[in-house]
Amino acid sequence: MEAALALVAAVLLLSSTLAVSEFCVCRSDQPTAVLQKAIDFSCGPQGNADCSEIQQGGGCYNPNTVASHCSWATNSYYQNNKARGATCDFGGAATISTTDPSFSGCTFPTSASSAGTTGTTTVGGATSGTLTPGVGTGFNGTSGMGTGSTLGPTGTMDGAAAGLLPGAQLAAFLAATVLSFLALHH
Repeated sequence: MEAALALVAAVLLLSSTLAVSEFCVCRSDQPTAVLQKAIDFSCGPQGNADCSEIQQGGGCYNPNTVASHCSWATNSYYQNNKARGATCDFGGAATISTTDPSFSGCTFPTSASSAGTTGTTTVGGATSGTLTPGVGTGFNGTSGMGTGSTLGPTGTMDGAAAGLLPGAQLAAFLAATVLSFLALHH
């Protein structure tokens, strides 16, 4: 009986480790220009990220570096859009990490509900289509020219793995329940 309880406890402990949060963080080995493009996409109208925290006076403004702001912006984008199949790549600028990048006064979101802006972003009244090339001022006063279609994350947007983590938790719970039942009736 004690062995069965130990087994159930081990399964429950294992199931709790499956609920690891994912953060989209920018890579330190990428040039500043690449990181800035990731910020511009994430914080732009097509990105759906809440970038108010990395603007002057925001809780994540300092350190005022492109690398620090990039991680906030890409993570906010990823959290707000991952249910729709978004990836965390941004042309090699970012990657998934299970290490929480939060620091004093700056808490990185782990879900769309805590990432700020949610919903569908419209550009020129349309919710889909192509972006027209143009010149303008980007986030933090940067300027550039081009289309938004090459600045976003790479990969397909099919959402195939969007619900994988809750499924793993359910499987672990069911396994623990079955093992408990077997242990009690053995």
